[in-house]
Amino acid sequence: MSKKVIEPSNIRGPILVILPRFIGDAINSLPAIELLNDVYPGKKIYLLIRPYMREVLQRAEGYDFELIEDARYHSSERAGLYSFAKTLRVLRFSMAVLLRGSFKDAALTKLAGIRNVIGYAQNGRRPLLSHPLKLNECHHYIFRYCRLVNDAHGKPLDSFSLPRLKANKVELTHDAPQATAVYIGGKNKATRHYPVHLAANALAKIATQTSTHLYLLGDSSEYSDTEELQQLLAAQNIAATNLAGKTSLGELVDIIAAMDAMITIDSGPMHIAAACNVPTLALVGLGTSPFSLVAPLTSQCQAVTSHSTSLDEAEIICAIKPEYLAERYLNLFK
Repeated sequence: MSKKVIEPSNIRGPILVILPRFIGDAINSLPAIELLNDVYPGKKIYLLIRPYMREVLQRAEGYDFELIEDARYHSSERAGLYSFAKTLRVLRFSMAVLLRGSFKDAALTKLAGIRNVIGYAQNGRRPLLSHPLKLNECHHYIFRYCRLVNDAHGKPLDSFSLPRLKANKVELTHDAPQATAVYIGGKNKATRHYPVHLAANALAKIATQTSTHLYLLGDSSEYSDTEELQQLLAAQNIAATNLAGKTSLGELVDIIAAMDAMITIDSGPMHIAAACNVPTLALVGLGTSPFSLVAPLTSQCQAVTSHSTSLDEAEIICAIKPEYLAERYLNLFK
């Protein structure tokens, strides 16, 4: 870690925080934002976000920040690195906290004239950081983000709170006694995807033993997978509502928050459920990061792990048997 410690009294202008690019990671960064609020009460803090994240972060509860959409990633009329840096320079930021390991993000802060830049010394960007920290890859992602704030300021804080989202109220389409959201991903999720036929078997067992209505979630690219799942359930006289591709990200938060439970793969929706305090079963096969580094830290989320011995990566999650998944679901309410 850099030996230099930032004195809050020396940070007179606003603070820029560059958030990660994925929804789950952005949600996990909220505890670090709360630490910044604690260190800099009343200070203007701006979060630089991908445009699609706005609706989710507008539902963050109990944090003090404003949002700036990263014009480099607008769907039309994208800004270049230099022109966007010129836009940021106008706001006269005194400090930046980089929650991504991107070299370009570090370059952006220097081009924007930000003197104090905190980040992990990775991807060749150490010379661009005023306060470089060494990344410990064993740390949970939330701990990584919080450590950037806490260590650079001399470790003034002892702990962090978990992410919180406050959803808008929605009326569900069915008035069943219980509602369960299901997100198994699509083939686009590769080794994280829980196969449709296994999901159908598990959900059929759950539906016949409970009074829950199933809401199938996904984006537009996953509609065909959820439609297949819906049809397999219908063949067993089990009704399910397919919402894949029919909600915005903000509406997805609202739907998940309205649920009594959720079954999901390791994903953004899993982190949304955790931040909304929804009892959740997370199906864990081979993910993009070790699950221990990204697992929601709330006891409301229980991991259903695979004990596969298969050398085929896509088969690892298949070792989670439908019978076991159904049993774990029933135990959620005991």
